[in-house]
Amino acid sequence: MTGSHTKHSPLMYLAAAVAAFAFLVAAAGSAAAHTQDGAFAQRRHIRKRALGQTGAPYSYGGASPSGYDCSGFTRWTFLNHGASLPHSSIEQFRLAKKKGFQRIWKRKSLKPGDLIFHKTTSARVGHAGIYIGNGKFVSSTSSSGVRVRSLWDSYWGPRWVGGTRVPATRANY
Repeated sequence: MTGSHTKHSPLMYLAAAVAAFAFLVAAAGSAAAHTQDGAFAQRRHIRKRALGQTGAPYSYGGASPSGYDCSGFTRWTFLNHGASLPHSSIEQFRLAKKKGFQRIWKRKSLKPGDLIFHKTTSARVGHAGIYIGNGKFVSSTSSSGVRVRSLWDSYWGPRWVGGTRVPATRANY
């Protein structure tokens, strides 16, 4: 063989195409890690995403890791992960009236990934968070930023209003 001309078999082209396809699938898989299939996977992913923000500061009107208010935190956690939430705790609570969403009244019926709501102001709902299991939820408060709390403690227990399950986390659990 002379020069740089070499003959490639169709099998070599097929192997190269398969390798390129596998690379693209792997790359898309890491980029698409925020679009989980199935309710159980969505719940697990939302729980992990919420817990990953523990320690983030409070910021009035905030909706990013640099600072959250309560509904900004839930909105950010669910963004591209099962629901597009409004930036208002009462509006998030009202989502249960929409098709595909489900109201949860009893705390014992909650599942990880459910939105939870408390009465902390004169309004029916003044606070939103995300249930993570074992009677605990994650939320952002002005006093301590994002952290894990108990649904049953002396402050949150008496203020319980209800929960909302989003469509992406309803089936297959």
